[in-house]
Amino acid sequence: MNAAPIVEPGSLYEPINYFLGIGGKRLRPILMLLSAQAAGGVNEDALDAAVAIELLHNFTLVHDDIMDHDHLRRGHATVHVKWDESVAILAGDGLIGLAYRLLMKVPNQHLTCVCRIFTEGVIEVCEGQALDKEFEERVDVSLSDYFSMIAKKTGRLITMATEIGAILGGGTEEEVKTLREYGSIIGTAFQIQDDLLDIMASEEVIGKTFGSDVMAGKKTYMMVKALELPDLTNRRRVFEILRAPQVTVEMLLEMRSIFTASDILKQTSAEIQNYFDRANQILTSFPYPERTEGLRSFSEMLLNRKF
Repeated sequence: MNAAPIVEPGSLYEPINYFLGIGGKRLRPILMLLSAQAAGGVNEDALDAAVAIELLHNFTLVHDDIMDHDHLRRGHATVHVKWDESVAILAGDGLIGLAYRLLMKVPNQHLTCVCRIFTEGVIEVCEGQALDKEFEERVDVSLSDYFSMIAKKTGRLITMATEIGAILGGGTEEEVKTLREYGSIIGTAFQIQDDLLDIMASEEVIGKTFGSDVMAGKKTYMMVKALELPDLTNRRRVFEILRAPQVTVEMLLEMRSIFTASDILKQTSAEIQNYFDRANQILTSFPYPERTEGLRSFSEMLLNRKF
């Protein structure tokens, strides 16, 4: 977008512009543009929708930060910390409104379909966030529960990106279906990898990221596996750490040692690789595989990321 940022009223747009300005990976808009190209289109076909999905993603982050009581996002103060919760709620609401304003620029022949996918996606993301919060109070979360939750909370936005990109790129029904499936698989891989990167971080980082997840009782892929360990001693210790009134870095490192000794970290890495392999196999079945080189490179970048 070349337009100057909106600035009035400042109480709404200052926090919005601040949050958009602190960076981010921009994975979802990139995925949408690459999917449009794979379907035979060009970047311009999906540009407005790509910005819309990034605004939607940032809406979820602003509200997630409030719900999870996080103080930092991308190394900067979260909106509710820099201002207050009321300002952050309003900023999040504004972001989703701006997202729909941009989505309305989609060509008329695709508008109804794209708006339906986008709206259903918003609902599913909220459902996923609700499940994530519910799981914080449970110790009987299964891997099936976990996969259902991340398919909504994390995966749905990524699936939206590939599906809408394919539609706006002029893809056939088969091409849209293939790229939607690719997005679903890559979204699952992305979240499991996020879980792994948090626990493999340095002591300083692990205390802030994985530590806050443990304090909140978050059920990551590895945590669910740990709570199902046949070794009663290790399983009990993981549970004790989850229920500790104050989680120390030493406790987190102890949990990482349990994950390592019980092969959970190895199993997690294998699971991530399996999903990335499946995603590439999906692209191989694409009617025009030569158009998917950008998506293949994107998958490889995600697989090898360190943060």
